[in-house]
Amino acid sequence: MRPRKTRWSKVYESSEEELVLFLRARNVTATRWAVEEFEQLSERKLDVSTDIYLAEGSASFTAHGQTYSMQPGDALQLPGDIVLGVTAGMSGCVCYESTPGLISKK
Repeated sequence: MRPRKTRWSKVYESSEEELVLFLRARNVTATRWAVEEFEQLSERKLDVSTDIYLAEGSASFTAHGQTYSMQPGDALQLPGDIVLGVTAGMSGCVCYESTPGLISKK
């Protein structure tokens, strides 16, 4: 599988609150993380398939040698065994990350 960019929202100006409701309605457990304006995160290897949902701001994600520009309402589906780079846009970004297929123990 190659990375795939999709939309989690049909609304251009989506909010973090809408994303939280979207994830909750689908019973998706996700971790929230934020990056400051123009901050570049160290590349990291994803061992399992991962979905990233952008809630606020903007960011560029680099995976498999391709860059994906993301805005609120966008999602990126990534396969496992991939190296991911992230650079936040001019107002930073807030993202939620989930690992579909992993069963969380409660």
